[in-house]
Amino acid sequence: MPSAKWSKSTAVSLLLTMVAGTSSAFAADGTALGEATGKTALTRFGSKNKVNSNISQPMTNSANLMQTVDGSKSFQATLNAPSSSKFLEVFIQPAGTGDLQQVIISQDNNADGTTDNVYSLPVLVSAVCANGFISCTAGTWQNCSNYIWGADASNNVTAVPASLTDLGGCYCINSSCGSNLIWQNSSIVLKDLGGGIVNAIHQNNPALTISSVSTDLVTITYFGQITNSTATSANSITALASSPAINVAAGYYRNSAQLTAARDNISISQASDPNSFYYMMSNSSAAQNSQGKISACKVDRVAGVSSTTKSFNDIGTGQLCTDHLVYIREHKVDEQTYQLQYLDTGPGGPGAAHNNCNDNPGGDGWHTYKTVTLPAVTSISLWKLTSATFSLSNMQTGGCNVGSGTVDGVINGFDTSFQTSLACGGRGAQAPTFDWSYFFEFSVDDFSESVDNKCSALESDPDCKIKDEQIDGVVTSQNFTATGLNQLPSCQLFTGSAGTNKVCRPWWHKNRTYVCGTAAPFDFSNVGTRFGKVETTATDNTTTLTFQDTRLGPTGWTSANGSIGISKTLGADCELGCKTRTSKTDTQTTTSGNVTDLRVPGQSFDIFYRTCVEGTCPVESPAEQIVEDCTCLNNFPETAVFVQTLRLAGKDTICSSGQKKPMQ
Repeated sequence: MPSAKWSKSTAVSLLLTMVAGTSSAFAADGTALGEATGKTALTRFGSKNKVNSNISQPMTNSANLMQTVDGSKSFQATLNAPSSSKFLEVFIQPAGTGDLQQVIISQDNNADGTTDNVYSLPVLVSAVCANGFISCTAGTWQNCSNYIWGADASNNVTAVPASLTDLGGCYCINSSCGSNLIWQNSSIVLKDLGGGIVNAIHQNNPALTISSVSTDLVTITYFGQITNSTATSANSITALASSPAINVAAGYYRNSAQLTAARDNISISQASDPNSFYYMMSNSSAAQNSQGKISACKVDRVAGVSSTTKSFNDIGTGQLCTDHLVYIREHKVDEQTYQLQYLDTGPGGPGAAHNNCNDNPGGDGWHTYKTVTLPAVTSISLWKLTSATFSLSNMQTGGCNVGSGTVDGVINGFDTSFQTSLACGGRGAQAPTFDWSYFFEFSVDDFSESVDNKCSALESDPDCKIKDEQIDGVVTSQNFTATGLNQLPSCQLFTGSAGTNKVCRPWWHKNRTYVCGTAAPFDFSNVGTRFGKVETTATDNTTTLTFQDTRLGPTGWTSANGSIGISKTLGADCELGCKTRTSKTDTQTTTSGNVTDLRVPGQSFDIFYRTCVEGTCPVESPAEQIVEDCTCLNNFPETAVFVQTLRLAGKDTICSSGQKKPMQ
């Protein structure tokens, strides 16, 4: 990791610098040296602004140089590509019906810090999907339309109409499926909306990568980098030169299996390296002795199509009456039923049907000689007729020539008549004999499915509980708690030789994390008994600390006296801190008006708590006022007020359920 190597090099440089600059360092008191070193570090990194200016900016902007702690050395330390303060922001506004009445997407497509595109959805969002959304009549599951996220050549995001089979991982959020689903799961809703939008952008520009994501109750913001503009600082940071080339990183996006293989290869190689972070973390005491064993498993609906070819055929002999000619055809009654028919006529053709034969089968005059019935089509099979042949051969009698005829309904068309080559020249009705046959062939796609439940052992173990669960990408359980979100039934297309079959199921894939068993709970009662005795009897005699101790042995509790020598005071009672403030202008607006119109007094402040350096409050600008100077701060009442304010702010102030409730 480049940052790890940089830290190691920097640490060595700092150590050498400190040793060289302090000739009596080894003779100095260890406590004094530690305090001096800590103060030096705090001077450079003791606030978020100093961390930003002395670490973040040098690592993200080549115009700023990284410096050692004492400021004696400077060097290039740029590690990443050009980035924007934010390249994507998604804002949501829920309605009382539970739908999202407004979704606003802001984009900075070229990472120059300026918003290039703002897109507001023209429809409600009633369900969120991994790659799109569903819009219905407000508060209902009626008149629904499907949309998938897309992006044009400039990466500007838009919503494109789609079919339900184009969407995945969908779940309902409006009041037809539950109450307060958005407010209870806003982070999940924002993550799924933002993830689908980012994926659409990546389809056009895989070089745009995510460097950081931040969320609040109604907004998710993505910070990104344009990796194809990366300039490797190989001269200053050798490790960065070993990073994957841009085309390799883009290849990972288009081929996730390649990324998985690369990950597995790295984990295998590091599993046997005691110096790797992977080895150290996987073999740490925390990993080996964690309370409860975490197990991940899947439940998959395994589905597929098997294609076969089937045929029906039969042969026989027969006899018919005709005055002169015979026509044949295949009549399609429905997808399963087909009639093999003939028509006898006089010399005038079909217009002289049944001449001298005195028969009339009714209807359109065609005789049905055979009926072929194919198997019924089911919801799990699909078939396609590839051949349907009907033949009359060896047609002859004393008054007729030898003739034959064949028709294929698939090729020639059903209900299309063909004249056989039989012609009877004898006077009056003739009774030729014939051989008949038919051959029907069709392709069949049989859909089959089964459930591969790799969680069955964990499900049946009473010591195992579901910690997290995702069904078709929808988070249904998180941290042992149901989210209230439920996946919508989804459809998949299965294509075989007969065609494409659309199969819909309530779910397809479940990913679960179980926690099984817990370590034996710690019993602190004996410790409490012993501490209570020591704490109540401890006496500070300046040079010694005397106390009474009670200990639990094989025969029960015993008492003893003890003392500890005190050489000197180890440190102050607390770490000195100070409270400061800076004035600010608050321009936020609500449906009731501007904040400054409602607040009395209208002025507002940003409050800061800082650690004192050498007994001095480190204010960062002339505008910053010291409210409380360096002291042992205790602001518990103020903190309690803040926490209560946040708690009340999280209540359902818009009554999404439609029922008014008291504020509790």
